[in-house]
Amino acid sequence: MSENNVLLRVQNLKKYFPIVGGLLGRQIGAVKAVDGISFDIKRGETLGMVGESGCGKSTAGRAILQLHQPTSGKVFFEDKDLTQMSGEDIRQLRPKMQMIFQDPYATLNPRHSVGKIIGEPLVIHGIMKKGSSELKDRVVELLELVGMDPVYMRRFPHEFSGGQRQRIGIARSLSLDPSFIVCDEPISALDVSIQAQVVNLMQDLQEQLDVAYLFIAHDLSMVKHISHRIVVMYLGKVMELTERNTLFENPLHPYTQSLNSAVPIPDPKSEQKRRRFILKGDPPSPANPPSGCVFHTRCPLTEEKCITVEPEFREIHPGHFVACHLADEKGSSMIPEQTILASVMS
Repeated sequence: MSENNVLLRVQNLKKYFPIVGGLLGRQIGAVKAVDGISFDIKRGETLGMVGESGCGKSTAGRAILQLHQPTSGKVFFEDKDLTQMSGEDIRQLRPKMQMIFQDPYATLNPRHSVGKIIGEPLVIHGIMKKGSSELKDRVVELLELVGMDPVYMRRFPHEFSGGQRQRIGIARSLSLDPSFIVCDEPISALDVSIQAQVVNLMQDLQEQLDVAYLFIAHDLSMVKHISHRIVVMYLGKVMELTERNTLFENPLHPYTQSLNSAVPIPDPKSEQKRRRFILKGDPPSPANPPSGCVFHTRCPLTEEKCITVEPEFREIHPGHFVACHLADEKGSSMIPEQTILASVMS
């Protein structure tokens, strides 16, 4: 990867939330929501981030934008270390780093009109004056950019559907011409019929504006559709990172193989014949993660070193990184037959 093409670099980022208890309110532990993740995002690229609920995806996105103060690690944006900057310095960079939130019903002020919601960032950052014709023209431009009629600028959030509200949220995030946007599960609260429209809109906007996305989601098929590369997280750590096609065609980590096997196939005959890699049990608590490889409590390939030694996040071949002792260029060792179950339709 060309150094000049890297927009964002995350190095060993950690975010721990203290657990306070007892009569004196002392810290008795910590929830390790994000525990030492590293990756780069190139200009104009979409990096997908997937994993089970509670694996630290949203916390990672917020820590990157400094909405959560990281416990340790570094975040370089345009070669500037955000973790070492003052609040005022970060505020100066904030227009270039924006966020699209998960719930369009909760992130729009119900007392503000659409025009005020979209134009407010421009007023707050002193780019345009409140009530100016310049501000109104910019709001009109942004509404048209996300496929909405400018007459909607006088309406209020409760008058719109979920998909329309998310378009308004996208327009707001674009108002300051950012070069990087964290998309925190932007389609999970929408109807399935609307999800594809919003994702296609985001792709079109990326082509027009050359903006980079960190796209956080649960739906692997949608992540595959929009992403250039994909990072797989489990219990606060990165398990695998590679190009999207490689991740689906040659996953090296057992956890990634399990996620892939859960993606539905839109062909009933193929779906009936497929074999699935089913994980047992639930993810451990991030307040007390397992020793060694955090995945070893659910992995059918676990060996002694997996229990005691944390695997190195290493590059197996160019651009394909994995944190697994047993992974090689052909993938992990063979998954035991008893852990591969036939489809429930068979």
